Amino acid sequence: MRFTNTRLGFFLLSAFTGLLVGSSTVALIECIGFLQDLLFGEAATDDPDEMQSRFSGWSVLLAPIVGGIGISVMLRLLPGQRFHGIADVMEASALRAGKMDVRSGITAAFATTLSLGTGAPLGREGPAVHIGASLTSWLAEQFKLARTQSLTLLGCAAAAAVTASFNTPIAGVIFALEVVVGYYALSVFAPVVVAAMGAVIVRHSVYGNQPEFSLPDYQIGSLWELPAFALLGLTATIIVQIFIYLVAFCRSGFEKVAVPVWIRPVFAGVFIGAMALYYPLALGVGYEGTALALNENLPLALLAGLLIAKVLGGAVALGSGMPGGVFSPALFIGAMFGGVFWYVAQTLVPAELSSQGVYSVVGMAAIASAMLGAPISTLLIVFELTIDYDLVIAVMLAAAMASTFMQLMPHSSFFRWQLARRGINLNTGRDQGLLRTRTIDEFVTQNFIRVEQSATLSAVESSMYAHRRYIAVVLNGEDEFIGSLSTDELAAGVINDREATCDSAMNSVDHAIPHSTSLLAALQFLNELDTNYAPVTKTGDDAEKVVGVIYRSDVLKALYEMMRAARSEEYGVT
Repeated sequence: MRFTNTRLGFFLLSAFTGLLVGSSTVALIECIGFLQDLLFGEAATDDPDEMQSRFSGWSVLLAPIVGGIGISVMLRLLPGQRFHGIADVMEASALRAGKMDVRSGITAAFATTLSLGTGAPLGREGPAVHIGASLTSWLAEQFKLARTQSLTLLGCAAAAAVTASFNTPIAGVIFALEVVVGYYALSVFAPVVVAAMGAVIVRHSVYGNQPEFSLPDYQIGSLWELPAFALLGLTATIIVQIFIYLVAFCRSGFEKVAVPVWIRPVFAGVFIGAMALYYPLALGVGYEGTALALNENLPLALLAGLLIAKVLGGAVALGSGMPGGVFSPALFIGAMFGGVFWYVAQTLVPAELSSQGVYSVVGMAAIASAMLGAPISTLLIVFELTIDYDLVIAVMLAAAMASTFMQLMPHSSFFRWQLARRGINLNTGRDQGLLRTRTIDEFVTQNFIRVEQSATLSAVESSMYAHRRYIAVVLNGEDEFIGSLSTDELAAGVINDREATCDSAMNSVDHAIPHSTSLLAALQFLNELDTNYAPVTKTGDDAEKVVGVIYRSDVLKALYEMMRAARSEEYGVT
């Protein structure tokens, strides 16, 4: 037995994963920070005017453009011309047993450093999760881990990346289970916790045990404000939907004007640089601006401007193909939106409200919950980031309303929208997700005979009996596929006239199904026709050719095997 197959061995591997991914995340943070300080100078003040003066006009304009050029060069050389993120990790977890290309993680590390270091208004947590997932996929391959262990190690990577990035071990664990792995089980929970602890060691060794944001002692003014917090959660979903539609609009816009994929980041860099001339705090990860909003250091005009700038800049960056995540932008947008909401509510509600900072904290939870589709993780992240549990009722209410209302929207989260664009729908369950991506090709059989259109039913019956076949494929004089019949159709035809030709009883070509059809689509097709089989066709040079037959029993067996495997992974039973 391999050492990693023992509980102790796998726990040690999980701890090593936490240390490895934690170190890679800290290295990513340091590289991004070094490049930002080099280009823009260091920020050592809490005054928004002084902080904005940190960014000189030339640097904020030119740095994103230079970054866009660098990203374009990398895209030109990258197979597929696309950077990966959390959506790809979710796809790997649900459909590929956690397998990812380690080279994509290495590429993401360099690309993210260049992108965020030069000011792209995106987040580092998504790329950190992807980098960690690529490393653990390589580890799983080296140790020849089973499917369940590979998925667990992928969850360990996600937890370690979030923990090291935010200093939020509890939220990191829940995020890994809620978003990446997709289920909770003790067999997965314990190793993920061990990995998070390894990442905590790395994080505290470098940055100490301070929360990411230091806040005053905020309190909710009155429970009568709960409807306002609920409304904040509802309106947050509108902001997130606008953001998603803007990303889609940018992508479709580039496609309509036929801008090559690899050069699009240059145009995004120009837009981001021009935007940063007016709102430089929206550049990069944006934790400085988030902290200012949380500490009530931003006026209404600047809050609104930064909100619009981050939404537009982030959408253009993602729509152009720049690497980066939506975790930090969601927190930034939420803090600004919460502050703007407070100003509006203060003018409409005669009663005295809680402070602006309270609404910024609640806004962070609402936007992040809607954007990520992970309300439990979001609650814990906000708590661990701020270490302020006095706002728990308001934060929980806003996050719950945001996540619930998002389910009624066209896109339930940013990540699921990304997957939906690739034809992957995880909302229907892991079993249907697997069926959608697994094709019928491996289940196509040659258990059929070929007969001429002019053959009589009695002759076809004799041939089926001689070859012990259930299906006959009918061909015309030019050897073209024109229909099929089973023993059921044959028996019905024989009763009427044994000497009739087989085309009088056969099913038409509409009864056939193209090869490489997904198992789910094949099952739906067979159910709609109420049949137990379908010929499988492939387009040739001038006609459809039959390459085999698919049976409903084989599709149902595949479904059963995948559901059993999923149950084994989730509950540890066979």
